[in-house]
Amino acid sequence: MKTVCLFCASMNGINSNYKKEANKIGDILLKHNYSLLYGGGALGLMGIAAKSANKKGVKIISVFPEYLDEPDIIFSEYQKVIRTKNIVNRKKKMIQLSDIFVCLPGGIGTLDEITEVLSSAALGEHKKPIFLINTNNFWEPFVNLLNHMERNKFIRTNGDKNIKSSSLKNLFVVNNLEELSLHKKFNSI
Repeated sequence: MKTVCLFCASMNGINSNYKKEANKIGDILLKHNYSLLYGGGALGLMGIAAKSANKKGVKIISVFPEYLDEPDIIFSEYQKVIRTKNIVNRKKKMIQLSDIFVCLPGGIGTLDEITEVLSSAALGEHKKPIFLINTNNFWEPFVNLLNHMERNKFIRTNGDKNIKSSSLKNLFVVNNLEELSLHKKFNSI
């Protein structure tokens, strides 16, 4: 069974489409027989996604820092839990255990997680596919920033004599989870 790491907000956001998209994750994971690995939260999009996966019988792996282990914060219906000392160790463990990364809208924590995954791919630490779910064009400013960095030669597009990897080679932007479900890289892992 392949494992999808989901990054997303512990808040709902202003647009109801963010919640609707998070609520579809269970169907997508069930369809592909993938498990869900995520930050363990019961709040916001994280909680909606976890409840969606749980309703569909998808295996849920929660990874969270031990200091967040509170009943009002952590979703309790998981099959496996991994407690870490801090957020840095949490990200490291999530990258290690995942086969695919999927990122719904989120805030600073979500941005931190996705940039960590991109930078570790850029250094050749993994070649796992990374998907931004661009609900309501949420990720457009971030994609524009990445394009700006690439145009200004701060992102390796093909690797070079020093570092053989490309920062964005494994990054894919899709509009919704249905599009993700049909994507060749999501299906070929």
